[in-house]
Amino acid sequence: MDMISINERLKELRIENGLTQKQLADELGVGQTTIAAHEKNHMPKLDSLIAYADFFECSLDYLAGREQAPLPYALSPQERELIQKFRSLKPPIRSYAFEQLKLLSESEINR
Repeated sequence: MDMISINERLKELRIENGLTQKQLADELGVGQTTIAAHEKNHMPKLDSLIAYADFFECSLDYLAGREQAPLPYALSPQERELIQKFRSLKPPIRSYAFEQLKLLSESEINR
């Protein structure tokens, strides 16, 4: 099994999340050069690794290439947005939306 380096994993996660180095740096409160260094060959310190894991909602083992998939309960940005929008609905509308989603997931168009 080929292990991916932390540097490669960080770059992969950033790109998968549609972020530039500058955008990620702004989110984490660091400089863009820090992100670039971490993606190249500079080993981030533990506190930086924890910040990345928290931001990308993954484990440190995933960042280190010891796990092949992020945490099973980690949500994509699109899933988080959907949940936020769902929670903002009034209860009767929320019930209706949930029923519609169930119908869509069971429909022929989803197969």
